[in-house]
Amino acid sequence: MQLKLKVSPAKTARTRRRLMAASCALLSAGAARSQESSVAPAASGLLEDWSVDSALAYYHEDGRVQAIEPVVDVSKVFADGQSLNFNATFDALSGASPNGALPSRSPQTFASPSGKAAHMYTIAPGQLPADPHYHDTRVAVGGNWTVPFTRVDQVSVGAKLSDEHDFFSATVNASIAHDFNEKNTTLSFGIDNEYDSLHPIGGAPVAGSDYALIEKQTGGKTKDGVGVLLGVTQVMTRNWLSEFNISVDRFTGYLNDPYKITSIINSAGGTAGYEFESRPDQRTRKSAYWENRVAWNQQLSTALSLRYMSDDWGIRSDTAQLHLRWSWSNRERYIEPTIRWYRQTAADFYTPFILDTAKQSTGFESADSRLGAFHALTYGVKYAQKLPGLGSRAESEFSVRAEYYQQTFDERGPVPTGLQGLDLYPGLKAILVQIGWRF
Repeated sequence: MQLKLKVSPAKTARTRRRLMAASCALLSAGAARSQESSVAPAASGLLEDWSVDSALAYYHEDGRVQAIEPVVDVSKVFADGQSLNFNATFDALSGASPNGALPSRSPQTFASPSGKAAHMYTIAPGQLPADPHYHDTRVAVGGNWTVPFTRVDQVSVGAKLSDEHDFFSATVNASIAHDFNEKNTTLSFGIDNEYDSLHPIGGAPVAGSDYALIEKQTGGKTKDGVGVLLGVTQVMTRNWLSEFNISVDRFTGYLNDPYKITSIINSAGGTAGYEFESRPDQRTRKSAYWENRVAWNQQLSTALSLRYMSDDWGIRSDTAQLHLRWSWSNRERYIEPTIRWYRQTAADFYTPFILDTAKQSTGFESADSRLGAFHALTYGVKYAQKLPGLGSRAESEFSVRAEYYQQTFDERGPVPTGLQGLDLYPGLKAILVQIGWRF
């Protein structure tokens, strides 16, 4: 079991979480069987004893962001039980990114983060304000080394670096696992430490300041996070494996999204201005996760996972996910449908709009829809086919995955008279298509 805390830049966190989840579901460790091959000696030597998982994902939100993400994961298990793993990811995102402002019955004009006149954009009446010039790229590399130091104990250490034009992240992690009960039970403990450096385009805005004044600070911002995980994996029967873990992580520092604003609405429902969001400078999350995998027979297996998360921002979330895998009788092919249900409550300071034109809000507030109350369903299916292997490999595997995501907002507040009839809480629909090759 490996500790893996996922924290991304605020403006792309939702998109990257979905890409990462799909990639992690595809990229499974484990070396393939060996046999003689007619592949050229050079290629055979290059691939000797290494397992390679690769994937290419395409993600598209309806009318918003689209992304392409290739992933490569390379691992090797040594004769003495040590294992080494390296991975690399590249993200390319583009499209329209909501800026947090509310739709209006009048046209609204905003500036992209550069603040240049050439990057001004106007939103038509009734439309959700979104920056059409949004684009971003990210390169991430990581590695992990696992060493058994007794027959029943092993230690794992790892690191990850992620870089984009306005964000840099460095993470280190370590974990220890102990087997007992004739190796039917594994107890593990891990710790993760992350350092993030943010350099928003144009500078980081003063939290809660007037958007029209563009009052910004010079220099970048930072945040730090540390997390711990305690888990147990239990072999229940020869066909049933159960895993349970609890985790806590805490982040401090600059936790705002520097590109999000909140609309200030007058009594008639007209837009009187905007202000930059303001979030607390610390956040603690606690979660519990339980997963059960059962092989019912040679052809059918299932995996059911449940997760509960709460934080000191007032967000509570529940997640349930079910995988069914059905293999053909020759086990050369399988199909895996999946369904995922998610629900969360809103953050205490989630504020879709501000109804006070006389003064700016005090305390914390954010109109970021990712902090609101919503539920979501994801439907997906994966098809995999075994192929002839490469080098010393007995076989390889080609797979295709497709997923559909639909998000619906809950607990919608009262709408000012002048804004009634407008869709102030638009949901989200997205598709993800992924192809993978493991050898």
